Amino acid sequence: MRNCIDNFKKSWKDLDKLSKLNENWEKLTGLELSKACKPLKIEHKTLIIAVNNPQWRQALIYNKHRLKESISGFGINLNEIKIIQNYEVKSLDKKEINAKTVWENHPSRIKNNNMVICKICNSPAPEGEISRWGKCTFCWRKNN
Repeated sequence: MRNCIDNFKKSWKDLDKLSKLNENWEKLTGLELSKACKPLKIEHKTLIIAVNNPQWRQALIYNKHRLKESISGFGINLNEIKIIQNYEVKSLDKKEINAKTVWENHPSRIKNNNMVICKICNSPAPEGEISRWGKCTFCWRKNN
């Protein structure tokens, strides 16, 4: 029980440090770089940073000793910084994809697609399903 509580306290401290980093990320990395990367987590005194571009990743790897010194200026002492490629970090150049828009335009949506008859079970199905799988969702699920 005591070990669980100690682990929880440590993870809470790491989360507090990560929050502090996020608040000051632009100051630490500069405006352009702050938009291309973000701190993901701190674990065992190792900061994991996600970068959306190989060139920015290389620049961070080359200068991570300076970044580590800057971070220690905020009272956060790290043993290591790991930099990973992560394409999910939003970039200003990319159009942001809205989940609602994706769902509205999904091939299985009836309102955007004509209904056709499945050749296997003779049930009505959206045309998008038939064109995608050659059968309706129910027939597809039976075989997968």
